[in-house]
This record gives sequence, structure tokens and C-alpha cells, in this order.
Amino acid sequence: MSDDATAQPPLPELTRILIGPPGKVLLPLVVLLALIILNHWSLPGGGPFPLVLMGLLLGLATVVVWTARFLVGLLRSDGRAGLRRHWLRWACAPVIGVAVVGLVYTGLPFAARFAFSEASLEQLARTVASEDEAGGHDDQWAGLYPLTSIERIEGGARFLVSGTGFLDGYGFAWSPGGEPPDESHTGYTHIRGPWYVWESRF
Repeated sequence: MSDDATAQPPLPELTRILIGPPGKVLLPLVVLLALIILNHWSLPGGGPFPLVLMGLLLGLATVVVWTARFLVGLLRSDGRAGLRRHWLRWACAPVIGVAVVGLVYTGLPFAARFAFSEASLEQLARTVASEDEAGGHDDQWAGLYPLTSIERIEGGARFLVSGTGFLDGYGFAWSPGGEPPDESHTGYTHIRGPWYVWESRF
């Protein structure tokens, strides 16, 4: 029997894409989604709402596309060979997903970003707290945080992190003497030492 008689017809373009391994589009989307999630959980009160919404939509689309392609590859005999041959590329998305869930569960994104920024935050807080009067301060970066609403409080200082939360604003308060005094529309959650998460409620 000739080779022409035994040759299989070429696969449709969509089928070839579906049974092919994740590549130049899907894997970068997974990495981008991971970065959005880690950024969100590294900020007090979470990241900017539009970015969070984009992350949710991107996450849903990524899960649907990856699952559909994996199932097509698994159900087709010519697709299962590709799954075995490119197992590393297929495993990347689930491995990244599990790693991100683990990091978020342990609180490492927030702890790491705060630890890298703590010295700069404290330097700014000491400067603001030492002022005789509550003066205005320009928005600025301290460590890995863009800060706004920088102000002196009784026994310390506080500042919001730009773009955090949805309606409420979130930032940090430095108060070596203990929890800052209660105010209307304000809440504090202790982090460690003199540091608190400051919630400026809407």
C-alpha cells in the first residue's frame, strides 16, 4: 500500500491549536496573572480595583482556555502523544497556580514587600513625626510603596498607599507608643512592633 493511501488528512487549524501545548500566548498570560495576584496581596487592602477586575477576567479566561485545550488533547489519540512530549509546558500553568496560592496563603507577598520597604518607611515616619506642626508632604515612594496623604499623628505618623482598596484607602501607621488613638472613619490593624495597617474608611 502506498504512503499516499495511508497518510492521514491534515488536521484543521483550530484542532492543531487546541491539541498543541501552551506557548507564546497562554504561558505569558499565566505569568501576568500571577504577578497581578501577587501584587494585589502584597498591598494593604489590595491593589487597584480595575487591575483586580482585569485579573479576575484574565484568570477565568486562562482557566477555561487551558482546561479546554487539555481536555481536547487528552481525548484525542493524536493529542495524548503531544501531552506526553510537552508535559513540562502543560505543567507550567498548574505549578505556577499552586505556587501563587501557597504564597498568598502564607502571607509572603505582603511580608516580603513590607520587609524590603520597612527601613525607608520608618525613616519617613520619623521625619514626619519629629515635625513641630502637621505640614503637607508631597506624594512619594518609600521602599516599594507609592505613598500619599502623609501626615503626623499623635506619637507617630501615617500614610496611605496610592491605589489601594476600592472605596476605603489603606496604608501604614507608625506609632511606637501603641495603637494610634481612635478616630471617626479610621481603623488600625497591628502588623508588628510600632507598625499598623491604617484603614481610612469611606
